[in-house]
Amino acid sequence: MSPPGPGELKIFNQVTETFSVNELAQMTKKAGDKLGYNVRLSHIENPRVEQEEHYYNPKYTGLARLGLTPHRLTGEVLAGMFKLVEKYKNRIVTDSIFRGIKWR
Repeated sequence: MSPPGPGELKIFNQVTETFSVNELAQMTKKAGDKLGYNVRLSHIENPRVEQEEHYYNPKYTGLARLGLTPHRLTGEVLAGMFKLVEKYKNRIVTDSIFRGIKWR
C-alpha cells in the first residue's frame, strides 16, 4: 500500500473485530464463570437513538495490508482483564460507574 498522493485522503477503521453488546456480554460472562466469578447479565434499555439490532459491518483491511497483526479479544485476554481488575478492585470508585443516561 502506498502513501496517499497529493490531495488524496486514506481513512482506516481502527478496529480488528466487532461484537454486539450482547455478544461481548456473553464472552465476558463465559470468561468470568470459567474463573469462578458469578457473572450476572442484566438487560438495560438501549439509551441510544440507534435500533437495538442494526447492521454494522466495517471493513478493516487497510491496517492489515500495512502489516497489523490483530490482537483478538479471546477468552484468555478477557481472563487477563479479570485478573487485573481483581488485583486493583479496591481502587474502583463505584459512584463513577454508569448510572443511566438517555441520548434521545
